[in-house]
Amino acid sequence: MSPKSSWRMLAAVLLAFALIAAACGDDEDDAPAAVEPAPAAPAEEPADEPMEEPAEEPMEEPAEEPMEETDSMMADESLEPVKIGLIAQVEELMAFPEVTAAIQAYVDYFNAELGGANGHPIELEVCGAGDAVESHIACANEFVNADDVHVVINGGFLSNSIASGTILAEAGKANLGLGNDFIDYLTPNLYNFDPGLPGLAQVFFVFAKNQRDVSTMSLFLADDPAIAPFEPALYAIGESNGITITETIYLGFEPDLTGPVSAADTGNEGWLFVLADGAQCTAAANGVETVGYEGHLFGNDLCLSQDLVESGELDGWAGPIVSSAPTVDGGAEIDEINRVLDTYGGADVQTSGLGGWAVGQAVIARDLLIAGGGADATTESVLAALSTYSSSDVPGFPDVSCPGPDPWAGACNTSPLMVTIEDGQMTAPDGFTFLDFSQLNFLLG
Repeated sequence: MSPKSSWRMLAAVLLAFALIAAACGDDEDDAPAAVEPAPAAPAEEPADEPMEEPAEEPMEEPAEEPMEETDSMMADESLEPVKIGLIAQVEELMAFPEVTAAIQAYVDYFNAELGGANGHPIELEVCGAGDAVESHIACANEFVNADDVHVVINGGFLSNSIASGTILAEAGKANLGLGNDFIDYLTPNLYNFDPGLPGLAQVFFVFAKNQRDVSTMSLFLADDPAIAPFEPALYAIGESNGITITETIYLGFEPDLTGPVSAADTGNEGWLFVLADGAQCTAAANGVETVGYEGHLFGNDLCLSQDLVESGELDGWAGPIVSSAPTVDGGAEIDEINRVLDTYGGADVQTSGLGGWAVGQAVIARDLLIAGGGADATTESVLAALSTYSSSDVPGFPDVSCPGPDPWAGACNTSPLMVTIEDGQMTAPDGFTFLDFSQLNFLLG
């Protein structure tokens, strides 16, 4: 089947889904009851009554005060904890241990320096999952049935995150997911501070055209059934940005990919690699080195693990990261991320891969719990806070807000960072690449 005919099928499915997607209702908060005024003091005792009057006591415990008193302080371990759920893909072939490590480091930081959530300690509830979608469904159901977990960070990948995210969304549970597929942005109550492959595809081509003046490109695609359906979308998004993909080269998972890489057109101005993991990216990079290709090289975010970046094998490559995970030219904000991860992290903590995304999700989850009422938060109040979330203070992120542009309500993050690898380090000479999801409306018909 040709890319164009495959694309027509995908567009039809997406259009049908968009037409049946239901809009979310808004929750309304009850107004607080008015405080009755204190009775006036008798005329014969003007001096004594104010001293005995307890009217000032309620002023000592306003709702906002715990947050003010606990800034830069430890959480009170005697108070009831508030919880963040995490579906962690940490087993079998596709494993992202940096996600759990980075989130746990930030939870420990919240409790040690920011007073947890309004003074209450924060606990991270981790449900480990693997390659099979059944394990992610089990984790989603576990959190749906957990009355004390009101927000879930969903680190599943591709079909796994779609299945678990849909379950959480249908249950009204706030879900911070990896947006891996178009449906992730069209499902009511499902919000993503991650542009996923659809959004990153747009960023790839905008960056390649505007910053690298690329007009022709070879596409290297992981020979994986989970990634293959994106091929027609990549062709279409490239064409909409003035870049023609002339060929697709499928790459397997063998350690030597020189053969298939050498079959690509070296006359194309850019080569784009959309691969599944660091090992495949390493093999592809070795193949590029052997072939001696001198054009522009682009890799997806799964190629930007810390170990692979530091190896130097990707020097000269450019790629997107979901947040501004620490770069060498990131300034004070990035220095602070590094300080927190160095202070509270363990051996699995990374400042690249999905680590940057995980840091952002941890901060957003805490914000939502506080906005939803802290220890008095409910599933409904936290989801309401997520559906209108806006912040310019998430470390390593640009301004973020929910919902996204219609009909992509779930696309909350709009500006991924394009980094360039130089001397084994991530640099960001071009800054954030603005992502307007409405530019992808043509995909719906």
